[in-house]
Amino acid sequence: MTDAPPPAPAVPEDEQGLWLRLLLGGVLLANYLRFIRLTSRFTLVPPDQRARGDANWPVIVVSWHGQSNLGYVYGWRQRECAILASTHPDGRIAAALARAFGFLTIDGSGMSERQTHGTGGAGAFRAMLKAIRAGRTLFLTADVPPVPGRNISPGVIAIARRSGRPVYAMATASSRRRILERVWDKMQFNLPFSRTSWVFEEALWMTDPSISDAAYTEMLRERLDRALARAIAVADGDKE
Repeated sequence: MTDAPPPAPAVPEDEQGLWLRLLLGGVLLANYLRFIRLTSRFTLVPPDQRARGDANWPVIVVSWHGQSNLGYVYGWRQRECAILASTHPDGRIAAALARAFGFLTIDGSGMSERQTHGTGGAGAFRAMLKAIRAGRTLFLTADVPPVPGRNISPGVIAIARRSGRPVYAMATASSRRRILERVWDKMQFNLPFSRTSWVFEEALWMTDPSISDAAYTEMLRERLDRALARAIAVADGDKE
């Protein structure tokens, strides 16, 4: 009677979790967004935004957290773009999703009053500057967990000032959607067979030394709120 083979080594729990997150973001969510694109009617506002972005390339595109997921599938020149992705579990899902559409991902997240350590912020800031100086457009979310949403991280203003590149506030929406009210960012969950929209505000250059960071923060906040409201209105058929 032969001895039984030794049991296969167990996969570490964190490695198992990583593979699950890669599968969820890079395959399941990516294909779900592709299905939304295939089954929906899309509106870009303004219609010539791609040409405007190209004229100022590279740029910094900023949205409220959880309000721009359709941008992955409707974007252009993705292989010339970079996204900042947190090293936390949800951030790994977002990173896998971004890479599925060709984006470069930069590990790290912004700092907030409640989150000042373990963000990789300094290294991520240098990596973002390097990327934009190499000609890559940056896609960033303005607000940082775990603070309540719709509070702009100072790092967004800092990268715009330091790089000298214009900032475009943007948002996406779908006519069939669910708003996750209990989530900190009130994430918009988009559904297929919708009218979808991607709305951009005018470029904001944060290069005037006489204008304070606080003033630029309020300018960007107003544009982000306006972009989101308009994206929902366009998706709902109220505006074209």
